[in-house]
Amino acid sequence: MSKEVFDFLAGHRPFYMATVDGPVPKVRPMGFVMLFEGKIWFGMGTHKNVYRQLRANPKVEIVTTDSDSNWVRVSGEAVFDERPELFQEALRVMPQLRDIYPEGGPKMGVFHLAKGVAVFNNQGGQQTKTVEL
Repeated sequence: MSKEVFDFLAGHRPFYMATVDGPVPKVRPMGFVMLFEGKIWFGMGTHKNVYRQLRANPKVEIVTTDSDSNWVRVSGEAVFDERPELFQEALRVMPQLRDIYPEGGPKMGVFHLAKGVAVFNNQGGQQTKTVEL
């Protein structure tokens, strides 16, 4: 079922990621997502505020919508993984990341969700499906 959630996120970019910075919610558009080892992976620069926010409080929600106003909300806890093969897979999936994260430059933090749940909704806001990740 992770593939269904991945396909929806990847097919409707940008998706929007919500974190918290202390007591303040923060939402930003994101575009990187990959399916690897049966898990959905997300990433951002380790120099960015979103990375620091997720390290301080790993709870996250991600949402996107399609052209018919159907939408999915994905929630869970970010689990970062620093294995080099994850970054190499990220480069294979999105080669333009080489320009953003050149060798010796800023690093990319890659994470999947623990306790992940995706809730699909129709345009009227009615829940149509729940998928555990």
